[in-house]
Amino acid sequence: MKYFSIIILLITGSYFHSQSIKDNKVSIDYIQLPKKKVDQSVSTFFTIYKDSYNNQNSRQLSVYQFKVDSAEAQQQAKIAAWQNLYNSKKENHLKSLSTWKQNAAKGIVTPKPIEPIWPKYPEPYFLFPPPITKAYNDLMSKTINIAGFSNGSAGIEIEIDNLGLEILSIKGRYAQQNKSYVVTARYKMPVVIKTSYNGQVLVQKQYHNNVGTHNIFNGKTEYDYELWKMNIQKENKDIWLGLQRKLWNSAIDNIKSILNSEIGYPNKKEETEIYVVKKFQEFSYDKLLDALTFAQTGYAAMSMDRDKSTAKKSLKMAIDIWEKELEEADLQNKKARINAKISGLISANLADAYFWMEDFEKTNYHINKALSQGNLKAKSHCKKLKKDIPDFRARYNAFNQ
Repeated sequence: MKYFSIIILLITGSYFHSQSIKDNKVSIDYIQLPKKKVDQSVSTFFTIYKDSYNNQNSRQLSVYQFKVDSAEAQQQAKIAAWQNLYNSKKENHLKSLSTWKQNAAKGIVTPKPIEPIWPKYPEPYFLFPPPITKAYNDLMSKTINIAGFSNGSAGIEIEIDNLGLEILSIKGRYAQQNKSYVVTARYKMPVVIKTSYNGQVLVQKQYHNNVGTHNIFNGKTEYDYELWKMNIQKENKDIWLGLQRKLWNSAIDNIKSILNSEIGYPNKKEETEIYVVKKFQEFSYDKLLDALTFAQTGYAAMSMDRDKSTAKKSLKMAIDIWEKELEEADLQNKKARINAKISGLISANLADAYFWMEDFEKTNYHINKALSQGNLKAKSHCKKLKKDIPDFRARYNAFNQ
C-alpha cells in the first residue's frame, strides 16, 4: 500500500508539472502543382477525335458478311437435305397408300399405312450482330477536362483515337453450382489518348488493348439464353453499346485523373493540426496563440494562388514566433517553459509551416528535431508529413524550373 501511494504521488506530481497541449484541427484547401509544367500563358485545351475505328468496322462487317454467307450456305444445304428426306418419305408413304387403296378395291382388307415421322425442318440460324464501334459523341456526353485549364480551340491538344471494338469469342457456362447460366464475351477495344503541346507529348496512354471479359447474359438456364437471343433478333438490339460505354467511362475517368496529376492544377485538401500550449503555472504561451492565428490565416489562404504567395506571408509570421520561442528551449529541464515536449510540438508546427512554404530542407530539419525530441503526438505528425515531401518537392521543382 505504501509503494502504491508513492506511485500515485509520482503520477500526480508529473501531471501537475506537465503542460497541457491543445490540438487545433485545420483543413487545408490548396492547388496541387503539376508534375510537368506547361507555359503559364497557356490556359486552354482542345480535343480531337480520330476515327481509326472505321477500319475495324469495315473489317467487322466483312467478317459478319462472311459468317452470313457461310450460315446461309449451310442453311440451304440443311434445307436441301431435309427436302430430299421429306420427299423420299412422302414418296414411300404415297406408294404404300396406293397399294392399300388398290387392295381395298379388290376386297383385300389391310390396315391403312401409318403416316411416317416427318423430318424436322431446319431451324433458322442465329448470328450476333457485328460489334460496330460507335463514335464517342454518339455514345457519351462526358468530356475530358484539365483542372486549371478551360476548353477552347487552341493550347493543349488532346487526341483520342479508338481503334475499334473486337469480339474474340462468346461462351456460355453454368455457374454458382449450376444455379445460373452465364454467357461471357472476350473482347479488345484499344483506345489511345495522347496529350501534347507544340508537338511535345506530355501524356500518352493506351487502354483496353489487353483481352477483357464482359458478361452479356446471366439467367437460369441455357433455354433462357435461347429466349434472350430470340428477343435480341426481334428487337434488333445492339448488345455491344453498353460495353463500349463502360470502356469509355473507364478510359476517360483514368485519363482525367492522370492529366490532373501530371499537368493540371486540381484543388486538393489536407488535414493537419497546430499545437498550442495552455497557460501553465507562471508560464504564459500567448505568443503561441498569436502564431496559431497567423498559421490559420495562412492555411485558409492556401488555395488563393498557385505559388501560395498570399498564404506564405501569414505563415512566415507564425514561423518567426515559433522560432523565437524555440530559442528558449531547455531540453534537459522538464519543468522549463519550453521543455523537450513543447519543443518537439513547436518543431512539428514549424515542419508543417515550412512544408507549405515549400522550403523542404527546413521541413526535414524540423521533422528530425521533432522525431528526436518530441512526444508520440509530434512524432506521428512528422512521420506522416515526411511521406508527403517527395511528391510535393517534385511538383514544386517542376513548377519553378
